[in-house]
Amino acid sequence: MPDKSMTLKDFETLLDRYGAAIDRWPTDSAAQANQLLATSRDAHRLLARSSALDKLLDESLPDATLTTAAVRTRILANITRDAAEPRPFAWFLGGPRILRPIAVAVVLIPLGLGYAIGIGYQPNGVNEDLVADVSLLAFTEYEGMSDAN
Repeated sequence: MPDKSMTLKDFETLLDRYGAAIDRWPTDSAAQANQLLATSRDAHRLLARSSALDKLLDESLPDATLTTAAVRTRILANITRDAAEPRPFAWFLGGPRILRPIAVAVVLIPLGLGYAIGIGYQPNGVNEDLVADVSLLAFTEYEGMSDAN
């Protein structure tokens, strides 16, 4: 396999994949990275930025490993707290932000459908426009049915 020199983009990709500790990289990639570091200031900047990120990640993770008993204790404490303080709409108000629009849609769609059905209701018969719209939504050929005439 021919030995090619590493580009800054390749170096940045490897930093993202393996982190700033070049001694933990695959041997051939580490050798090419060291050659690039010997000649490039931009590579040194990328390495410094990646080292800072690695340091932040290391500081944010707990030093102690969680045991099964510790995890069980946390889960039971959360269940006890939630049972003591019931919050009926906690999933809606305190849930992940990405689920909030879905929750709003789940609430509003039945309301909208109920309103549309109420508008189309006529005490003396069936609204033919509503029947046509519903048949289009159902993807059936309503005109071929016997009660459409």
